Amino acid sequence: MEKIYLNVKGIIKKGDKFLLIKRWVEDRIPDPFVWEFIDSEVNYGEAPDDAVRRAVLEQLSVEGQIDRILYTWSDMIGDDQCVGIAYQCSIDEAEEDNIVLSEEYGGWEWVKKEDFGLYIDNQYVLRDLEGVEL
Repeated sequence: MEKIYLNVKGIIKKGDKFLLIKRWVEDRIPDPFVWEFIDSEVNYGEAPDDAVRRAVLEQLSVEGQIDRILYTWSDMIGDDQCVGIAYQCSIDEAEEDNIVLSEEYGGWEWVKKEDFGLYIDNQYVLRDLEGVEL
């Protein structure tokens, strides 16, 4: 059955660096984590802006602010279509010390844009970021 769903991505920026989080994906492989940005599906009846703020709070345990929309995307995953909105977000610098990752995450790091390819394996994400003014 064909399905369409909406995802949001929170790309948190501080100066010239961006927050990446290390998410657990599978414990039966040599490296069970992948680096990514804040990411979440939008719940039924939820506004995308509220979804990205919820995702930041759920995944980092701190409040996030939306600075602007960066880009949109659409990818086919089997018979399903994922449509997404990527937001540039920020967190209060004083809150950085209060970051507590939910249990499916194994760490976080501030990374420069030119180093994304050293962390992010998802070619769709890297392709989407090409040409985006961060």
